Amino acid sequence: MNVAAHGVDAVRRSLAAAGPTALQNILMRIPDKVCAVALAALPEEERVQALSRMAPVKAQRVREEMRLEARRRTTALVRGRIVRAFLSYFGNAKPTHGPVWIRPKKRP
Repeated sequence: MNVAAHGVDAVRRSLAAAGPTALQNILMRIPDKVCAVALAALPEEERVQALSRMAPVKAQRVREEMRLEARRRTTALVRGRIVRAFLSYFGNAKPTHGPVWIRPKKRP
C-alpha cells in the first residue's frame, strides 16, 4: 500500500465516517506508534483535528512518536502495514497479525 496515494484518502474516510464518540473510542485503543504513522500523512489541520479527539496525554505521546518517526528509516512497506493496521481498527482493512513494524537489524 502506498501511503501517499491510498493511505491518506483511506485514513480521511475512516476518520470522517466514524461518529465523534466512536472516533474517540477507536483512537484511544490504537497504539501510539500506529496513530503517529497514519496521522503523520495527513495535512497539519486534519492531524490537529484528529489529535483533539484524543485525551491530552495520548495526543502528546502520539506527537512524540511522530517526531521520533521522522528520524526513523521506516520503509514504505512497513508504513503501509502500519496504516493497514490503523484502518483495521475502523473495520476498513483486514486485521494484521503479529507486530506491524519490523525492527531494523543492527549492523556489525
